[in-house]
Amino acid sequence: MYILFMSFTDFFSGGTAYYSALIFLGILSLSVLWHYREKLNEKKQEIVDLTKEKTDFEEVFNNDVAFVWEIDKNKQNLHASKIVCKVINFRESDYPRLLKTWKERIHKEDLPEFLNYISCLEEKKGKPHVFRIYDGQENIMWLETFVNVVYDDSGEIKKFIGTAINVTERKLEEERLRETSYYDRLTKLPNRKMFYKTFNEKANLQSSENEMSVMLLDIDRFKVINELHGRDLGDQVLVVLAEKLRELLGEDTFIARESEDEFILLLEEASEKKTKLVAEKIMNMLKKPVIIQDQLFYLSISMGISRYPETAQDVLALYQQAEIAMYKVKDKGKNNYHVFMTDDAALIERKRRIEFGLKEALARNELYLVYQPKVSLSTGETYGTEALIRWKHPLLGNVPPSEFIPIAEESGIINEIGYWVVFEAIRQNKIWHNEGIFIEVAVNVSALQYEDPLFVERVRQTLLHHDLDPKYLVVEITESVMQDVEYSNKVIKELHDLGVKVAIDDFGTGYSSLSVLNNVFIDIVKIDKSFIDGIMTTVNTASLVKTMIQMGKSLKFHIVAEGIESEVQADFLKENECSYGQGYLFSKPLHPEEVPANIA
Repeated sequence: MYILFMSFTDFFSGGTAYYSALIFLGILSLSVLWHYREKLNEKKQEIVDLTKEKTDFEEVFNNDVAFVWEIDKNKQNLHASKIVCKVINFRESDYPRLLKTWKERIHKEDLPEFLNYISCLEEKKGKPHVFRIYDGQENIMWLETFVNVVYDDSGEIKKFIGTAINVTERKLEEERLRETSYYDRLTKLPNRKMFYKTFNEKANLQSSENEMSVMLLDIDRFKVINELHGRDLGDQVLVVLAEKLRELLGEDTFIARESEDEFILLLEEASEKKTKLVAEKIMNMLKKPVIIQDQLFYLSISMGISRYPETAQDVLALYQQAEIAMYKVKDKGKNNYHVFMTDDAALIERKRRIEFGLKEALARNELYLVYQPKVSLSTGETYGTEALIRWKHPLLGNVPPSEFIPIAEESGIINEIGYWVVFEAIRQNKIWHNEGIFIEVAVNVSALQYEDPLFVERVRQTLLHHDLDPKYLVVEITESVMQDVEYSNKVIKELHDLGVKVAIDDFGTGYSSLSVLNNVFIDIVKIDKSFIDGIMTTVNTASLVKTMIQMGKSLKFHIVAEGIESEVQADFLKENECSYGQGYLFSKPLHPEEVPANIA
C-alpha cells in the first residue's frame, strides 16, 4: 500500500498532493464498506433462512394436537408456540401465565419423573416421555414430548427445542385394552390374570403371619341352564350372581370371574374360622332363588378353599388346591364347601390321569360295555338290556363312570365316547340276534350328544351298517333334555321315524314335571333307584312311586323301576302294577358272553 500511495503522490505535485491523499482514503473506505455490506447481507440472509426454517418447523408441528417448545440451557425459562393454548384448551390471554406456572399443570404423580426428565435433557435426545397434564377445564390429558439439543458454534449447549403431542386418545385406548386384558367383559369383574397379579402384590406386602384364603366357586349344573335356556340367559345368571357376591361381600373381598361358571375370591386377614363364616354366608345367600326374565333359578355352588400361607405360598399352588377341594365337594354331591387338606392332593393327580387317559382309552381298547338285564316283573323273563360303559385304566384300575363321564364332558370327548357306545351296543345286539336271542338294547345318550345335529343320522347309519332292526334299540336321555320341548320332540319324532324307542332315564332326579311328560312323545319312563330304595321305609316315597306308576299307565308309558335289590321291593312294584324292572335282584351287569345264559 505504501508503494501504491507513493505512486499517487508522485502523480500529483505541489498543492495537489493533499487532495490526492484524500481521494485515495475515500476509495479505500468505500472498498471496506462494500466488503462489510456484503457480510451484513449474508448475515441477514442467514437470519431469514433461520426464521424460515423455524417457521417451517412450527408449521409442521403446530396444529390441533401438537406444539413446539424450547427451554434455555439452564432449563429455567420455557417458551412455547401459542398454539399450546389450543392443544391443551386454554385461552390465548392465559398464555403468559401458563408458561410461568407450567409445572403446576402437570399431574402430581407424574411431576417427579417429569422434573427428572428436564434435569437430564442432554441424555433424552430423541427419546419420548409421556406425562399427564391438566387442561384449561381441569381435565386430565396425556402429552408425549421429544427433545433435541441446539449447540452454538463452539459446541456448547445453547438451548433445547422439543415438540409435544396430545396422545390422550391413544392412552385411553391402551387403558381400554388393559382393562380387556385384566377384566371380564360380561360381569365387569377382574379376571384370573388380575387375580394372580393382585394376590402377588398382597402377598409381597403381607407378613407371613397374615392369613389369606383363596375361594373357588363353581355353579352346579350351569351347563344345564345354558342347554335349556340358551347362553344369553345363562350370561344374565352370571351377571346377577356377580352382583349378589359384590353386595354380600363388599369392597374388602377381591372377587374375580375365573372361567365360564366359576368365580374366585381372595379374603385378606382371614382365619379359617372367618373363611368358613364367609362360605356359610354365600351358601345362605343362594337359598333364595335368582329371578331373571320372570323365571326362578335355584342356584347351588360347589366351593373349594385353600389357605395362605398354611398350605401353600404360591398363587398357582393355592389355586390348584382350591380346585382340588372344589372337586371333592362335587364328588360328594355338590352344594357345599371344603377346605383343602394335604391328603386331598392325590385327587388332582388322579383327575389328570383320567383326563389324559380318556383321550387314548378308545384307541387302546380300554373301554368296554357290560349289559344289565331288564325283566318283566310278572314273569321274570329278560326282554332287554341296558348297555353300561366301563373303563379299566392301565394304572388306576377300574374307574367308575360316575367319575370319568363328567371329566369326558368337560374335556369335550364325550361325543366320541357316546357314539362308540352306540356302535358297540348295536354291533353286540346283532351278534345275539344271529344266535337267536332277540332282545332290545338301551344306550345312554348325553345332552351334548343329543344336541348334535347329526345324532339321528349317525344312529341310522350305525343300524344300517350292522343290519339291526331299529325296534330293538332304545335311546335313553336325561330329564334336562326335555326342557326344550320343541327340540326334544323334533329329535324324538326322527328317532320314531327310524323305529327307535326313547326312554327318560333316572326320572324324578332332575327338572322334569308331569306337565312336561305330557307334552314329550317318549315311550318309556325309568324310575330312579333313589325312589325304589325308599318305598319300604318312607311313606311319602311309596306314595310318589305309586303316582309315577299310575301316571305311566294313564299316559301309556312303559314304566321301568331301576335298582331293585329285594323281593319286598319287587312285590310292592308288582302290587302297584309296575310291569318292568332291573336291578341286582335279577342280575348284576353282565359281560356280553354271559347274557345268553342269563336269558336261557
